[in-house]
Amino acid sequence: MTEIKSDVLKELIQGQSSPCVSIYMSTQAVHQGEFKKLEIRFKNLLQEIEAELESKWGFKERKINKFLEKAFSLTKDIDFWQKQKEGLAVFISANKFKYLRLSSDTFDQIDVNSNFNLKQLISDLQKQNRYYLLALSPNYNQLYELSKTDIQAIELQNSPASMEAFLNIDNGAAEKQQSINTAGGKTVFHGQGGASDDDNQDLIRYLKEIDKVINLKLKNSDQYLIVAASDNVFSLYKEINNYAKLLEKNLSGNAKQMSKKELREKSWHLVESKFNHYLQELKTKYLELKPKNKTANDLEKIVKSAPYSKIETLMLNKRAEKKGVFIQAKNEIKVLNNKKDYDLYNFAVLETLKNGGQVYSLKKEKMPENEDIIAIYRYQ
Repeated sequence: MTEIKSDVLKELIQGQSSPCVSIYMSTQAVHQGEFKKLEIRFKNLLQEIEAELESKWGFKERKINKFLEKAFSLTKDIDFWQKQKEGLAVFISANKFKYLRLSSDTFDQIDVNSNFNLKQLISDLQKQNRYYLLALSPNYNQLYELSKTDIQAIELQNSPASMEAFLNIDNGAAEKQQSINTAGGKTVFHGQGGASDDDNQDLIRYLKEIDKVINLKLKNSDQYLIVAASDNVFSLYKEINNYAKLLEKNLSGNAKQMSKKELREKSWHLVESKFNHYLQELKTKYLELKPKNKTANDLEKIVKSAPYSKIETLMLNKRAEKKGVFIQAKNEIKVLNNKKDYDLYNFAVLETLKNGGQVYSLKKEKMPENEDIIAIYRYQ
């Protein structure tokens, strides 16, 4: 069972082979232990797909059975159903079979088309709002990737295990150079009358090495980074930090003594408002740019703009749907009423993502001006 991350999204966008089957299903019944109910509902969705593959794609029974074999095997897997969260997404094509646990509220939906339908998947990626946490002290460091509901340790190659290891000094010398007072969750370096310049310089050298490793690991990321460290260590680290999205406030205390659950919960309280504030900023930006003709709220205009890298940000109602085909050579949209028709909202999503734009799939009531889709353009 794969967790949804941006690399999974990219994988589903690329290398698709028609037909592409997308299945979304609410699995909230797992919380009441209604596993049989989930199995039956999933089987019913597969039967709907069977009918579409036969009527629209001309699949015969033998071909349908082979195409959906792995999906039907899940209906009998009680362990599979016991491990569900809030929703389930399944993607099937001739060369791909992938299923994902979703943390966000999901509605039942099937789609059999030339591309995978990713609208609800993006909702889940947004809800996860992934970020990083660096647990940092003179004798310990560890990087984590987190969401509101998940925390995973990340291995850092060439990262010094501690300041002592980095300086290559023996235990006796280390004890003379520094002692650590963890009272009140703070780390204090002292000799005669406080930390010496040598002590601080050694610590800064160690922190610079950590910073170099972190930036190498996160060079292609734009997620927030929280540092879990004593206030003294953090004040030094933020002065030498080179990662652009370092949070200005640290998680104060001895991170090594905190459980993963405690790290996740406490760090989420620090970063949650950042995610909410960012989405509100985008809505405000849309309203400010609207009079300047740098936005759109018309599906047809947006569909025609998406393949040309014009869209910087796309927001859409995840339940909105309209079938048709964009004929790029003629720059027009037609409804063919056959298997070639696809969801034009999903087309706008795929093309925006392919061209490096940001996509936000929201509930209708959270959309700017109650629209079904809006775009912020890179250029007029």
